[in-house]
Amino acid sequence: MLKRFSWHQRIAHFVGSISGMMLLVTGLPIMFSKHLGWVFTLFGGSEVTMFLHRVFAIILVFSFAYFGTYFILERIVRGRGDSNIKNFGLSAEFISEVVAGAVRDILWTLGLRKERPKFGKYDWIMVGDIYLLPLLAFIEILTGTIMWFPRSFEFITFNPGMFFVIRTIHAGVAFFLLLFVLAHAGILHLTPGNFPINMSIFTGKISRKKAEVEHEKWVPLAEEVGGEVERKESKLCYIFGAITIINLVALAYVPFVMESEWLAGLRVSSDGIVAFGLSLGVITLIVYIIASVVAFFRGLKS
Repeated sequence: MLKRFSWHQRIAHFVGSISGMMLLVTGLPIMFSKHLGWVFTLFGGSEVTMFLHRVFAIILVFSFAYFGTYFILERIVRGRGDSNIKNFGLSAEFISEVVAGAVRDILWTLGLRKERPKFGKYDWIMVGDIYLLPLLAFIEILTGTIMWFPRSFEFITFNPGMFFVIRTIHAGVAFFLLLFVLAHAGILHLTPGNFPINMSIFTGKISRKKAEVEHEKWVPLAEEVGGEVERKESKLCYIFGAITIINLVALAYVPFVMESEWLAGLRVSSDGIVAFGLSLGVITLIVYIIASVVAFFRGLKS
């Protein structure tokens, strides 16, 4: 086995993912109350749900502040180690490498390229995750703070209509994050060799055989930490993968039935497809939350 993630990376992922998914589970029913009213019932009412939403928001803020500071200082003091992200990902050379790798990987996936591209520790999808998630989280934290303490912001006090603009941005980004999480989890967990859950981020380890296929350039830099553990492939992943795709298609329909109600923001009319997509999405998040908690504590024993 090779050491893939540090203890701090594993904790950061666990706290960030659990708080983020709980924020989606407790926040989406506010915008889609007609379709997700059952979530309020599940948590004991709208007031309890809103209380939980704020609690997990505070957890997310502190986790991002702590781990963000830690990882920046770690990079400055220790350098990039076995990571292939150069100069904090801000150099033109690194960006061009990521774009080229993405194009080659997509062509290979579509059968238009014979050889699978070789990646370092983080492929283009992971690099996108690393930079996109903090940005979206920052937008949600900022807009959420404004909605929580509107009187603390002068532009809201002098122009109350801006509150609804902020709320629409907050809800829109949350909806995009739902799509993002479902796609992210589908790619990492619902694939042969990973199903039902990819344990690498929970144990911090990956088999050499798997690493040589997915992160060939990183293997010579990786640290050996133990013997190999073979994992059987399950065809059930294709069934759950298909369900995820159906869910994403149903959710993609939602923006087409959104209507603007001026200061009330965006509203979605009662629709069976919308209710199905949103409910399945939230149920999937709840399943991932439970699975992540179980996997995390299993990972502590490894």
